Amino acid sequence: MSDESAALRAARSFLFVPGDRPDRVGRALASEADAVIVDLEDAVRAEQKHVARSVVRTLRAGSGARPLVLVRVNPFGSSAFAEDVAAALEGGVSALMVPKFVPGPQADGLDEALSAIEQAHGTSATSVVGLIESAAGMLGLSGQFTLAARFSRLAFGAADYYADLGLAYQPGGTHTEHAMATLVVASAAAGLAAPLASPHFKLDGEAALAGASRRAWGLGFGGALCIHPAQLPTVNSQFRPSDEERAWARRVVDAWDDPHNRVSGAIRVEGELVDEAMVRRARQVL
Repeated sequence: MSDESAALRAARSFLFVPGDRPDRVGRALASEADAVIVDLEDAVRAEQKHVARSVVRTLRAGSGARPLVLVRVNPFGSSAFAEDVAAALEGGVSALMVPKFVPGPQADGLDEALSAIEQAHGTSATSVVGLIESAAGMLGLSGQFTLAARFSRLAFGAADYYADLGLAYQPGGTHTEHAMATLVVASAAAGLAAPLASPHFKLDGEAALAGASRRAWGLGFGGALCIHPAQLPTVNSQFRPSDEERAWARRVVDAWDDPHNRVSGAIRVEGELVDEAMVRRARQVL
Protein backbone atom coordinates (compact mmCIF):
# COMPACT_ATOMS: atom_id res chain seq x y z
CA MET A 1 0.00 0.00 0.00
CA SER A 2 1.38 3.42 -0.97
CA ASP A 3 1.79 6.20 1.58
CA GLU A 4 -0.99 8.15 -0.14
CA SER A 5 -3.38 5.17 -0.02
CA ALA A 6 -2.61 4.65 3.66
CA ALA A 7 -3.20 8.35 4.34
CA LEU A 8 -6.55 8.20 2.55
CA ARG A 9 -7.65 5.25 4.69
CA ALA A 10 -6.64 7.05 7.88
CA ALA A 11 -7.90 10.57 7.08
CA ARG A 12 -10.57 11.98 9.41
CA SER A 13 -11.68 15.38 8.10
CA PHE A 14 -12.70 15.87 4.44
CA LEU A 15 -13.45 19.49 3.57
CA PHE A 16 -15.66 20.30 0.58
CA VAL A 17 -14.82 23.38 -1.47
CA PRO A 18 -16.45 24.63 -4.73
CA GLY A 19 -14.20 23.93 -7.69
CA ASP A 20 -15.02 27.22 -9.40
CA ARG A 21 -13.68 29.29 -6.49
CA PRO A 22 -9.86 29.15 -6.71
CA ASP A 23 -9.58 31.55 -3.76
CA ARG A 24 -11.49 29.14 -1.54
CA VAL A 25 -9.58 26.17 -2.92
CA GLY A 26 -6.34 27.85 -1.92
CA ARG A 27 -7.60 28.51 1.61
CA ALA A 28 -8.86 24.95 1.93
CA LEU A 29 -5.48 23.55 0.91
CA ALA A 30 -3.89 25.69 3.63
CA SER A 31 -6.33 24.47 6.29
CA GLU A 32 -5.95 21.71 8.88
CA ALA A 33 -8.13 19.32 6.87
CA ASP A 34 -6.77 15.84 6.39
CA ALA A 35 -8.27 15.93 2.90
CA VAL A 36 -9.85 18.55 0.64
CA ILE A 37 -12.63 17.62 -1.80
CA VAL A 38 -12.71 20.00 -4.73
CA ASP A 39 -16.31 19.79 -5.90
CA LEU A 40 -17.37 19.62 -9.54
CA GLU A 41 -20.89 18.43 -8.74
CA ASP A 42 -23.53 20.05 -6.51
CA ALA A 43 -21.52 23.12 -5.49
CA VAL A 44 -20.91 24.22 -9.09
CA ARG A 45 -23.58 25.47 -11.48
CA ALA A 46 -23.69 23.94 -14.97
CA GLU A 47 -22.40 27.11 -16.64
CA GLN A 48 -19.40 27.16 -14.29
CA LYS A 49 -18.29 23.54 -14.73
CA HIS A 50 -15.61 24.45 -17.27
CA VAL A 51 -14.14 26.99 -14.85
CA ALA A 52 -14.03 24.41 -12.07
CA ARG A 53 -12.31 21.86 -14.32
CA SER A 54 -9.64 24.41 -15.24
CA VAL A 55 -8.95 24.91 -11.52
CA VAL A 56 -8.77 21.15 -10.96
CA ARG A 57 -6.22 20.75 -13.76
CA THR A 58 -3.79 23.02 -11.91
CA LEU A 59 -4.15 21.50 -8.43
CA ARG A 60 -0.64 20.05 -8.45
CA ALA A 61 0.97 23.16 -9.95
CA GLY A 62 2.35 24.19 -6.56
CA SER A 63 4.66 22.36 -4.20
CA GLY A 64 5.02 21.71 -0.50
CA ALA A 65 2.97 19.94 2.15
CA ARG A 66 -0.77 19.96 1.69
CA PRO A 67 -3.80 17.85 2.56
CA LEU A 68 -4.82 14.97 0.37
CA VAL A 69 -6.71 16.32 -2.63
CA LEU A 70 -9.85 14.64 -3.94
CA VAL A 71 -12.24 15.71 -6.66
CA ARG A 72 -15.95 14.99 -6.46
CA VAL A 73 -16.91 14.32 -10.06
CA ASN A 74 -20.42 14.24 -11.45
CA PRO A 75 -22.21 10.87 -11.24
CA PHE A 76 -21.12 7.92 -13.33
CA GLY A 77 -23.32 7.85 -16.42
CA SER A 78 -23.73 11.63 -16.58
CA SER A 79 -22.52 13.61 -19.58
CA ALA A 80 -19.95 15.40 -17.42
CA PHE A 81 -18.38 12.31 -15.83
CA ALA A 82 -15.59 11.54 -18.32
CA GLU A 83 -14.50 15.16 -18.66
CA ASP A 84 -14.47 15.57 -14.86
CA VAL A 85 -12.30 12.47 -14.44
CA ALA A 86 -9.91 13.61 -17.17
CA ALA A 87 -9.46 16.98 -15.46
CA ALA A 88 -8.85 15.27 -12.12
CA LEU A 89 -6.21 12.99 -13.63
CA GLU A 90 -4.48 15.97 -15.21
CA GLY A 91 -4.48 17.62 -11.80
CA GLY A 92 -2.76 14.62 -10.25
CA VAL A 93 -5.30 14.29 -7.44
CA SER A 94 -5.07 11.72 -4.66
CA ALA A 95 -8.51 10.20 -5.27
CA LEU A 96 -11.95 10.69 -6.75
CA MET A 97 -15.22 10.94 -4.86
CA VAL A 98 -18.06 9.46 -6.91
CA PRO A 99 -21.60 10.54 -5.94
CA LYS A 100 -24.69 8.32 -6.21
CA PHE A 101 -22.42 5.30 -5.75
CA VAL A 102 -24.11 1.89 -6.05
CA PRO A 103 -22.15 -1.30 -5.28
CA GLY A 104 -22.61 -4.23 -7.66
CA PRO A 105 -22.81 -4.11 -11.46
CA GLN A 106 -22.86 -0.30 -11.55
CA ALA A 107 -19.62 -0.15 -9.54
CA ASP A 108 -18.08 -2.71 -11.89
CA GLY A 109 -19.02 -0.54 -14.85
CA LEU A 110 -17.56 2.49 -13.08
CA ASP A 111 -14.27 0.64 -12.56
CA GLU A 112 -14.11 -0.30 -16.24
CA ALA A 113 -14.87 3.26 -17.35
CA LEU A 114 -12.20 4.69 -15.07
CA SER A 115 -9.65 2.17 -16.33
CA ALA A 116 -10.33 3.23 -19.94
CA ILE A 117 -9.93 6.92 -19.12
CA GLU A 118 -6.75 6.22 -17.13
CA GLN A 119 -5.29 4.21 -19.98
CA ALA A 120 -5.96 7.07 -22.39
CA HIS A 121 -4.12 9.46 -20.06
CA GLY A 122 -1.28 7.08 -19.21
CA THR A 123 -2.04 7.05 -15.49
CA SER A 124 -2.35 4.26 -12.96
CA ALA A 125 -5.48 3.25 -11.04
CA THR A 126 -6.97 6.12 -9.05
CA SER A 127 -8.47 5.54 -5.62
CA VAL A 128 -12.20 6.12 -5.21
CA VAL A 129 -14.39 7.12 -2.28
CA GLY A 130 -17.96 6.04 -2.99
CA LEU A 131 -20.64 8.42 -1.73
CA ILE A 132 -23.76 6.50 -0.66
CA GLU A 133 -26.70 8.87 -0.97
CA SER A 134 -29.56 6.92 -2.52
CA ALA A 135 -31.89 4.08 -1.67
CA ALA A 136 -30.31 2.03 -4.45
CA GLY A 137 -26.87 2.61 -2.99
CA MET A 138 -28.01 1.59 0.48
CA LEU A 139 -29.71 -1.56 -0.82
CA GLY A 140 -26.54 -2.38 -2.76
CA LEU A 141 -24.65 -2.43 0.54
CA SER A 142 -27.13 -4.84 2.06
CA GLY A 143 -26.27 -7.80 -0.18
CA GLN A 144 -23.12 -9.65 -1.13
CA PHE A 145 -20.82 -7.53 -3.26
CA THR A 146 -17.18 -7.20 -4.20
CA LEU A 147 -15.34 -4.03 -5.14
CA ALA A 148 -12.25 -3.48 -7.24
CA ALA A 149 -9.06 -2.61 -5.38
CA ARG A 150 -9.36 1.08 -6.30
CA PHE A 151 -12.36 1.54 -3.98
CA SER A 152 -10.94 2.72 -0.66
CA ARG A 153 -13.79 4.08 1.47
CA LEU A 154 -17.49 4.76 1.59
CA ALA A 155 -19.12 8.00 2.73
CA PHE A 156 -22.69 8.86 3.73
CA GLY A 157 -24.58 11.68 2.03
CA ALA A 158 -27.59 12.00 4.33
CA ALA A 159 -29.29 15.01 2.72
CA ASP A 160 -29.52 13.41 -0.72
CA TYR A 161 -30.42 10.09 0.86
CA TYR A 162 -33.44 11.59 2.62
CA ALA A 163 -34.45 13.45 -0.53
CA ASP A 164 -34.35 10.14 -2.40
CA LEU A 165 -36.61 8.64 0.26
CA GLY A 166 -39.01 11.56 -0.13
CA LEU A 167 -38.54 12.62 3.48
CA ALA A 168 -37.35 15.73 5.27
CA TYR A 169 -33.71 15.49 6.34
CA GLN A 170 -33.24 14.03 9.81
CA PRO A 171 -29.84 14.05 11.53
CA GLY A 172 -31.04 11.15 13.69
CA GLY A 173 -33.85 8.65 13.70
CA THR A 174 -34.62 5.23 12.30
CA HIS A 175 -33.44 5.76 8.72
CA THR A 176 -30.22 7.45 9.82
CA GLU A 177 -29.44 4.72 12.35
CA HIS A 178 -30.06 2.01 9.78
CA ALA A 179 -28.01 3.75 7.10
CA MET A 180 -25.03 4.40 9.35
CA ALA A 181 -25.00 0.85 10.70
CA THR A 182 -25.23 -0.54 7.17
CA LEU A 183 -22.27 1.56 6.01
CA VAL A 184 -20.10 0.36 8.89
CA VAL A 185 -20.96 -3.32 8.44
CA ALA A 186 -20.59 -3.21 4.66
CA SER A 187 -17.23 -1.42 4.88
CA ALA A 188 -15.88 -4.01 7.29
CA ALA A 189 -17.17 -6.90 5.18
CA ALA A 190 -15.55 -5.46 2.04
CA GLY A 191 -12.24 -4.74 3.76
CA LEU A 192 -12.59 -1.00 3.30
CA ALA A 193 -11.43 1.70 5.69
CA ALA A 194 -13.98 2.97 8.21
CA PRO A 195 -16.62 5.07 6.41
CA LEU A 196 -17.09 8.83 6.54
CA ALA A 197 -20.07 10.42 8.26
CA SER A 198 -22.42 12.84 6.53
CA PRO A 199 -21.75 16.58 6.89
CA HIS A 200 -23.15 18.45 9.88
CA PHE A 201 -25.21 21.24 8.34
CA LYS A 202 -25.57 23.65 11.29
CA LEU A 203 -22.51 25.86 11.12
CA ASP A 204 -23.04 27.53 14.51
CA GLY A 205 -23.42 24.36 16.58
CA GLU A 206 -19.97 23.23 17.71
CA ALA A 207 -21.34 21.25 20.66
CA ALA A 208 -23.84 19.48 18.41
CA LEU A 209 -21.09 18.74 15.89
CA ALA A 210 -18.88 17.32 18.61
CA GLY A 211 -21.69 15.12 19.84
CA ALA A 212 -22.60 13.90 16.37
CA SER A 213 -18.95 13.21 15.55
CA ARG A 214 -18.33 11.30 18.75
CA ARG A 215 -21.46 9.27 18.21
CA ALA A 216 -20.39 8.44 14.64
CA TRP A 217 -16.97 7.41 15.96
CA GLY A 218 -18.66 5.13 18.46
CA LEU A 219 -20.72 3.55 15.67
CA GLY A 220 -17.57 2.72 13.70
CA PHE A 221 -17.04 5.72 11.41
CA GLY A 222 -13.50 6.91 10.85
CA GLY A 223 -14.11 10.53 9.90
CA ALA A 224 -16.62 12.99 8.51
CA LEU A 225 -17.35 15.20 5.54
CA CYS A 226 -17.07 18.91 6.41
CA ILE A 227 -18.66 21.92 4.75
CA HIS A 228 -16.79 24.71 6.57
CA PRO A 229 -13.20 25.09 7.82
CA ALA A 230 -14.50 25.94 11.30
CA GLN A 231 -15.68 22.32 11.62
CA LEU A 232 -12.21 20.83 11.15
CA PRO A 233 -10.79 21.12 14.70
CA THR A 234 -13.86 19.48 16.20
CA VAL A 235 -13.95 16.63 13.69
CA ASN A 236 -10.22 16.00 13.99
CA SER A 237 -10.44 15.87 17.77
CA GLN A 238 -13.51 13.61 17.97
CA PHE A 239 -12.57 10.95 15.42
CA ARG A 240 -9.79 9.40 17.48
CA PRO A 241 -9.61 7.26 20.60
CA SER A 242 -10.08 9.13 23.87
CA ASP A 243 -7.38 9.17 26.53
CA GLU A 244 -9.44 6.62 28.49
CA GLU A 245 -9.72 4.32 25.47
CA ARG A 246 -5.99 4.49 24.83
CA ALA A 247 -5.21 3.81 28.49
CA TRP A 248 -7.53 0.78 28.47
CA ALA A 249 -5.95 -0.52 25.28
CA ARG A 250 -2.44 -0.15 26.68
CA ARG A 251 -3.37 -2.05 29.87
CA VAL A 252 -4.95 -4.85 27.87
CA VAL A 253 -2.07 -5.25 25.42
CA ASP A 254 0.60 -5.07 28.12
CA ALA A 255 -1.18 -7.72 30.18
CA TRP A 256 -1.76 -9.95 27.16
CA ASP A 257 1.87 -9.73 26.06
CA ASP A 258 3.18 -10.46 29.57
CA PRO A 259 4.96 -13.87 29.36
CA HIS A 260 3.36 -14.90 32.66
CA ASN A 261 -0.07 -14.76 30.99
CA ARG A 262 0.80 -16.87 27.95
CA VAL A 263 -0.58 -20.05 29.53
CA SER A 264 -4.22 -18.99 29.24
CA GLY A 265 -6.54 -18.23 26.32
CA ALA A 266 -8.27 -15.55 28.38
CA ILE A 267 -6.90 -13.39 31.17
CA ARG A 268 -8.29 -11.04 33.80
CA VAL A 269 -7.35 -7.37 33.50
CA GLU A 270 -8.61 -5.14 36.30
CA GLY A 271 -11.76 -7.18 36.78
CA GLU A 272 -12.46 -7.63 33.07
CA LEU A 273 -12.12 -10.95 31.23
CA VAL A 274 -9.99 -10.38 28.12
CA ASP A 275 -9.70 -12.74 25.16
CA GLU A 276 -8.15 -12.50 21.69
CA ALA A 277 -11.09 -10.55 20.24
CA MET A 278 -10.72 -7.80 22.86
CA VAL A 279 -6.95 -7.74 22.37
CA ARG A 280 -7.45 -7.25 18.64
CA ARG A 281 -9.64 -4.22 19.35
CA ALA A 282 -7.07 -2.88 21.81
CA ARG A 283 -4.34 -3.11 19.18
CA GLN A 284 -6.59 -1.27 16.72
CA VAL A 285 -7.00 1.56 19.23
CA LEU A 286 -3.26 1.82 19.75
